[in-house]
Amino acid sequence: MNELDNIFSREHSELDAFYFEKASQKYYVSGLTHYKKGESKKAIEAFTRAIELKHDFAEAYYQRGQSYAQEARYNEAIEDFTKAIELDPNFKDAYFQRGNIFFEKGFKKRARDDYEKIIEIDFEIASHVYDKLHDFMESWISNIVRNNKPIPSKENDFINDS
Repeated sequence: MNELDNIFSREHSELDAFYFEKASQKYYVSGLTHYKKGESKKAIEAFTRAIELKHDFAEAYYQRGQSYAQEARYNEAIEDFTKAIELDPNFKDAYFQRGNIFFEKGFKKRARDDYEKIIEIDFEIASHVYDKLHDFMESWISNIVRNNKPIPSKENDFINDS
């Protein structure tokens, strides 16, 4: 490849990236619109297209996860929240939503880990996380009372994935 071909190829790649970015944003906005209307299946399709065009689009993974959760497709939601976190390790909302699903599915330790990570990232949000941890404690105590179990004496007995 000569120098002129190399320049043209690089400019062409940059132009493609620009158009892919713009198209990805349009699908993302379309997905948000569908999600807000409660059209989660259409939202999932739009967010999927956005992700296909821009593989590192953490917000699109997060929003698709929200849409999956709206459809009660919790495993897929967890996968998308996890991918959003991989792409943006400080993505508090993704930790929070994933933690909520873990909590509801009975994976208390995983939920607690996600809630604690949010506090580590942003101490200001601690009051919201505290509310979730309070729910966790109430659920834990109620489970002990309901099943007539002794109160655990060690932390490992206290936090145990179901």
